[in-house]
Amino acid sequence: MTDNIFFNKSDLKSCGKNVIIGKTVRIRYPEKVEIGDNVIIDDFCYISTSLRIENYVHISSGCKFIGGKESLIEMKEFSTCAPNVVLASGSDDYVAGIATPLVQDKFKGNVQRGDITIGRHSIVGANSCVMPNVIFNDGSCLGALSLAKEDLDSWSLFAGIPAKLVKSRNKKKILDLENSFIKSHGK
Repeated sequence: MTDNIFFNKSDLKSCGKNVIIGKTVRIRYPEKVEIGDNVIIDDFCYISTSLRIENYVHISSGCKFIGGKESLIEMKEFSTCAPNVVLASGSDDYVAGIATPLVQDKFKGNVQRGDITIGRHSIVGANSCVMPNVIFNDGSCLGALSLAKEDLDSWSLFAGIPAKLVKSRNKKKILDLENSFIKSHGK
């Protein structure tokens, strides 16, 4: 692994084996980041929230995980964020307040903070945005250029602004493939 130019890997709360973090990944609070095994975080990602990543997770280039260290973004096993995804565990309605992280909450408008969970075998499509307090139940996916403001049902594909159900995913086939993968890797 090439050394990162913004933080030392040893500053992370925890980091598993076979982890690749791009040289230009920026993690504002590395002490609030836990990374499992077999994880890739591609270049040009920015993380400014608490983050827990399980095994076999891929975060593509240009993703932004924002919201402050009080919020938690969690990515479960075999989940993926495609390029340029925004996971916003903090947001503002921009109606009646100062919308900047540089002022205390009493000067802000309607700020919403909360955790985001991306479940096992879930995918967030390219250039999509996920708002605070959203759960991707296992196997749920969000198509490209979409906005998730509410929880996504298990083993379903959602798309649009706001996201709506498009169709079901093949849970049996995906879990069979996972079992084959695990067997082939001696677990």
